[in-house]
Amino acid sequence: MSGLICKNKPRLGCFFLLIDNRSWSPIPQIIDDLLCWGKPDFLAYDPAENKIIFAVEETAATPTGNQAMQRCERIFGSARAGIPFWFLLSEYGVHGDGGVRRDSIWSTVQALKLTQKEHIPCVVLHYSSAERPEDYSEGVGKDSLFRALAQVVLNHIITGRDTSTLTTILTEQYKNMLAFIDSQRDNVVDYFPGANHLRSDRVALAFAALACRQQGPITQLPADFLIWPRTAGLPPAIRQKQGSKPLIKHDPLCALLEDDLNHGKAYILSDNAGSGQPQPVEKIRRWISDQRAVFDLFPIEGLPFPLRVEDFPETDSGLRHMTTAKNIVYLYDRWRDLRETIENAYPRLRGRLDHSMDERPAFIYISNSLKPGRIFGDPYTGQLSGYGLAFGKFDETPRVIVSYFPHQSHGLACREAGEAGNKGLTIMRELTDYLIFTGGVAMPLARGGVI
Repeated sequence: MSGLICKNKPRLGCFFLLIDNRSWSPIPQIIDDLLCWGKPDFLAYDPAENKIIFAVEETAATPTGNQAMQRCERIFGSARAGIPFWFLLSEYGVHGDGGVRRDSIWSTVQALKLTQKEHIPCVVLHYSSAERPEDYSEGVGKDSLFRALAQVVLNHIITGRDTSTLTTILTEQYKNMLAFIDSQRDNVVDYFPGANHLRSDRVALAFAALACRQQGPITQLPADFLIWPRTAGLPPAIRQKQGSKPLIKHDPLCALLEDDLNHGKAYILSDNAGSGQPQPVEKIRRWISDQRAVFDLFPIEGLPFPLRVEDFPETDSGLRHMTTAKNIVYLYDRWRDLRETIENAYPRLRGRLDHSMDERPAFIYISNSLKPGRIFGDPYTGQLSGYGLAFGKFDETPRVIVSYFPHQSHGLACREAGEAGNKGLTIMRELTDYLIFTGGVAMPLARGGVI
């Protein structure tokens, strides 16, 4: 722990940078609350005001595959507490196969949505290049980060300080974020709402003004920017690409989700969805056994345990497929359509799901993980956080958010719900309207109970 004391100002302030929370005894409650969402790499804290000035997450982890979104819950946790947050990560990383991959757009989109919602800085910065992946000396991210943090500290120390310098720094940071999305979006999605505004200096300035809590026309964003439309609002070429694809492993709900694409009830983001890694049968058998054990701890009358090794298709090499549908996100025009699809897949839920949200748009996220409890940790909590916020959980007309776990027992959530500090359940409680588990067990975590 290190401290900074500044005496040349109207009031005395003291800041401590948190590197390892074990250094604090006792730890301030405001910091302990933030750590429930994941431990940031460092933060600035003013004990005189009991206020966190900023939080920073920095990672050298390769931003490829599942890792690309595994810190998204920390962005959300900090923003919801009103704490300015900066995330510094490598734009390019070396994948496990030796190839160079580029970061996903979703952390950046999430940060923009949170800036718009909370009116605080929520910034993603990149370093490295395609030629020099994971090299801190490449790119503007590192220098831009510390210029912003120094300005935030100065603005906090000196009462009444002009914030125009911070606005200028943030405008450049948001401009880089928008440019990154524009340069990477075609590799991630077939359609991006308001893409024509991604190179607009006016939009970058609007985000910076929102982050600095300015008011007036300067903060106005284009009406279509980052607002995912109903299916009819998609460009014709994108609508024509919507259609069902065969499942890798059969699942009653996933089969109906795919069929809904044919009927214009929902749409997907890309034709480039991939499948997960097949697993050895010994692992699958052990995971199913563990899932059965916790399923039996919280029995539901008339509901048999549905998972069997034989239902996981075998590959030519003797491994077993875990993936159901290749797509893991579906955007529905109306909750009623998604609700009826869930009820058709699992008739036991008919009449038990909320009808009052029927005309709101909806979103369903799928995790095909079978390993017990994995859904409450990385990378799944980050994916859920990133997607849920990017696709409109807090829009003016908020989407209904559903997470589906075809291979996970509801008993895991029931068991973990009684334990404090589970960040996965905390995020699910904040962001989802329903969790759906294997066999068609529904849990509305915010309200509690099992359906």
